[in-house]
Amino acid sequence: MKIPRLPLALALWSCSAGLLLAQRPFEVMDYGRFLSATFHNAQGKSTFDQKGSAANKGIAIKLGKDGDGAMVFDTELLRMAGGWAGGYVKYMGVAFDGGHGPNPKPPEKAQIVFETNPTGPGWSQGDDFKDPRPLPTGPGAAKIPFGPLPKTWAKYKGLYLHGDNVVLAYTVGTAAVLELPSLEVAAEQNFLTRTFQVFDKGAATRLLVAEVPEGALVEVKGDTVVTTEEQPIKNGVKDAPLRMVIGTSGLPKGAAWEIVASRRVELKLPAFAGGEHFKLALWKGGEADLSNATAALAKLAKPLDLKPLTKGGPAHWTEEVTTTGKLGEATGGFPYAVDTITLPTENPYKSWIRVGGFDFFADGRIAFCTWSGDVWVGKGIDEKLEKITWHRYATGLFQALGLKIVDDQIYVLGRDQITRFSDLNGDGEADAYENFNNDVQVTPGFHEFAFDLQTDPQGNFYFAKGGPVNPGGRGWGPLSEHNGCLFKISKDGEKFEVYATGLRAPNGVGMSPTGQVSVGDNQGTWVPVDYIHFVKQGDFIEVPDLAHRGDAVPEKYSEHLCWIPYDMDNSCGSHVWVTSDKFGPLKGEMLYLSYGKSSLFTVLKEKVGNSMQGGVVKLPLKFDTGIMRARFNAQDGQLYVAGLRGWQTNGAKDGALQRVRYTGRPATIQNSLRVTDKGIHIGFTNNLETASASDPGNYSIQQYTYKWSKEYGSPEFKVSDPTQKGRDTVEIKSVTVSPDKKSVFLEVPGLQPVMQMRIKMKINSEPTTDDPGAPVPGEIGNTINVVGKE
Repeated sequence: MKIPRLPLALALWSCSAGLLLAQRPFEVMDYGRFLSATFHNAQGKSTFDQKGSAANKGIAIKLGKDGDGAMVFDTELLRMAGGWAGGYVKYMGVAFDGGHGPNPKPPEKAQIVFETNPTGPGWSQGDDFKDPRPLPTGPGAAKIPFGPLPKTWAKYKGLYLHGDNVVLAYTVGTAAVLELPSLEVAAEQNFLTRTFQVFDKGAATRLLVAEVPEGALVEVKGDTVVTTEEQPIKNGVKDAPLRMVIGTSGLPKGAAWEIVASRRVELKLPAFAGGEHFKLALWKGGEADLSNATAALAKLAKPLDLKPLTKGGPAHWTEEVTTTGKLGEATGGFPYAVDTITLPTENPYKSWIRVGGFDFFADGRIAFCTWSGDVWVGKGIDEKLEKITWHRYATGLFQALGLKIVDDQIYVLGRDQITRFSDLNGDGEADAYENFNNDVQVTPGFHEFAFDLQTDPQGNFYFAKGGPVNPGGRGWGPLSEHNGCLFKISKDGEKFEVYATGLRAPNGVGMSPTGQVSVGDNQGTWVPVDYIHFVKQGDFIEVPDLAHRGDAVPEKYSEHLCWIPYDMDNSCGSHVWVTSDKFGPLKGEMLYLSYGKSSLFTVLKEKVGNSMQGGVVKLPLKFDTGIMRARFNAQDGQLYVAGLRGWQTNGAKDGALQRVRYTGRPATIQNSLRVTDKGIHIGFTNNLETASASDPGNYSIQQYTYKWSKEYGSPEFKVSDPTQKGRDTVEIKSVTVSPDKKSVFLEVPGLQPVMQMRIKMKINSEPTTDDPGAPVPGEIGNTINVVGKE
C-alpha cells in the first residue's frame, strides 16, 4: 500500500488559486473537546526518544472555552504526559496533512507548563514506578515497551463528556478515580488544574506530577512546590529564569510532596479510604509574576464534584445536516444499480468525512465513523433516499477505521482501542466513551493502522493491525508484539488474544455466517500481490518479519484462497457474505472489496481435502471512492459499501457511502470454480447462451507465478521458466456446456498448482422473452493449490 506524500484532497486545497493554507480541511475541522492520537513532544520527538510529553496512546484535552491550552493524558501509563498554554494542537501526520512520520504535537508557540517523560507509569504501585511491561522480542523489535499497564496496577476505563469538561475515568489498584483537567484563571493568572475524586478503597500510591529540566532547582514550601529553570543565553543575553508553581487544594491527610533524583515531582498519597477529593494547580511564568501566581492559588475554586459530570451533559452538535441521495440505474444488462447515500460533507463543524466503517441499527438507522475521528448517525435511508438526516454523535477518536453495532450499541475501532459509546441523557450524542478493550500495542509509526471490526456468531470481536511501514513503503520501523496481527477479543472485552500473524497492511476482515474468518493484504514487502486468506487460529499468513515466532523466521507462508492480479486489485478492502434473500442469486456467496480499484468482486471457493482455493470475478459496477467496508441492511436486504480516499486509490471522492441494489432482472454471474486433472468447471447463477458459451474461441487462459521475497511486490514470472518474466498461455482443448446451461467445462489436461491463473471469456447469458441476455463478467483471477480428481 503506497501512500502519496500529500493526499490529492490536500493538494487541491493547498494549490487552488485564492485558497489560504489555513483552509486545509484538517486545520479548519472542529475535532471536539479532545483528540486521541499518538503525540510527539514539543520538539517533534516520539516516545522512542524517551523525552518530554510524547505518548503512544494520548488524549489531548482541550482546555478553556476556545482551546487556550491542552493536557495530554497517556491512556497506557495513566500519566499526564504534559500540559501547555497558548493553543491546542498542531495537526500533523498521515491522517491530517499526509505526512509520513510526524504526529500531532503542541503548537509552535505553546508555553509548556509541565511534562513527564514516557518512561514509566503515572501512578505507582506502592512506591514502585518501574515500568512492568516487557520489551518486545524478535528481529526488528523496538527498545521500549508498549501496551497498557497490568490491570491490577492501573487501568484506563474511558471518559465522560459534559459540556466543555472531559472527565477521565480509571482505576489505581482497587480504587476508582475520576479526573478533570481544566484551565482556570485566578487573579489574572492561568493555571492548569487537575481535580481528582476517589471512589472505593485503595493502597497507598504516588502520583507523578512533573519532571523538571535537568539543572532546575526544586523547592517544597509547605503544600506548594516551586521550581526555578534557567533560560539559555540568546544573542549574548540571558533571560530571567522561568518559575513553576504547583499548588494544592483538599489534599488527603498524610499526603506529602517528594522530589526524586532532583527532578521528579511526586505526590505521595496515603491509602485511599474512598471519598478523597483534591486538586492540583500548575502555573509557569516569569520571575516578575511569581508572587502574583503564588497569591492567586488561594483564590482558585475548590475541587468540583465530578460525579454529576458523568450523567450526560448538554448537546454539542445541535445542527443536523439533511442530504438527498441519488438513485442509480442498472446498465449494460447487469441487473444491479449503484445508489449514492449523500454524506454530510458540508456541515457546520467542517468535519472531514472519510468513512472508515459503518453499520446499521435494528430500526434501519445507520452509523459511520471517519478517519478524522467522528461518528455520525443517519436516518431516512429508504427506497427513494429523498431526505437523509445526519447527526454528529461522537468526536475525537484515533483514526477510526472500523465500526460495529451490537444490540443497538456502537463500537468503534481506533488505533488505540475499541470504544463503546453510551448516550446517557437521550439527546442523540455520546456522553460516555468507554474503553471496551485497549490491549493492542501502538508504536509511533505512521503506517500501522488498525483495520475493520467484525463479530463472530458467538459475539467475539475481530480486527487486524498493520506493520509500521517505513516512508516509501519498504521495510519497517521498530516493531511491537502486535504489528501485523489479527486479533480476537471476547464478547465482554476482557480477553484479548493474537489470532494470527504475518500481515502487512490488512485493510479488511471478513466473517462468514458460520464463523470463518478471512483477511486480505496489500502488495508490498513480502507481499507479491493482494490475496484472500481463510484464517485458522495460529496461522502465520504471509510476512516473515511480522511472524512473531521469536528469532525463528518462517520459510513458508500459509496457503491462500487466492492471489489477486495487480491490475484487478492493488489495495484490498473488507469481505462480506451475502445473507439476504433480496439481493438476487448470490445468497451464501462471499464478496470482496477493492479499495485501490474502487471495485466489487464475487469470490469463488473450492475445498479440496483440507485446502481452500478459488478466485475472484470483478462485477461491472462503478463506485465513487476506495470502497473498503460493507454491510447488508436488514431493512431492505441490499448491500451497502463505503470508504475513503486517504492513500493510493483510483477513487474520486474523499469519502462515499453507496448502495448496491438488485433490480430484479435475471443475473448471470460466475458462482463456482472447480479444478480437476481433466480441466476446469465454472458454474453460473443463471442460464448461458449456448452459442457463445460453447465456442472455444471465446475463452483464453494464462498463468504465471510470483516471487515471495522481502522486495516490494513481485513481477510476473513464467511457470515454464521461473527465471523469466512473463506469462504462459494454457491450451484449451474443448469447451462443453452442461445440459442445464448453468456451467461450462474447459478441457485442460495436465493442470498443476499455480499461484496465478487468469481465465478470460466473452460469453452471454441466455436471451428470454423477458430478457435480451447480456455479457457475463469476463474474467476470473484464481489460484490452484491442489488439483482434484475428475
